[in-house]
Amino acid sequence: MLFNGSLDELKLLVDQLGVACHWRHMGPFEMAVFEDDVSNLKLNWWPQTGELSLVGDPEVRDAMAARLQDLLNG
Repeated sequence: MLFNGSLDELKLLVDQLGVACHWRHMGPFEMAVFEDDVSNLKLNWWPQTGELSLVGDPEVRDAMAARLQDLLNG
């Protein structure tokens, strides 16, 4: 997945997923840590390339990735 906007724009998009998260700056990338107490799901975003990747429990990750892709598609 790709996202070429700003961090603030990405935060607004992720908010639409309806799952609480907190953001951490990790040097070359930004990370949203989802607080669902189940999946250990994290969204990593590299601003220089726009690359987005979700990591965590595949059961939750795949469904969340589909929802996020729908939001990215507008």
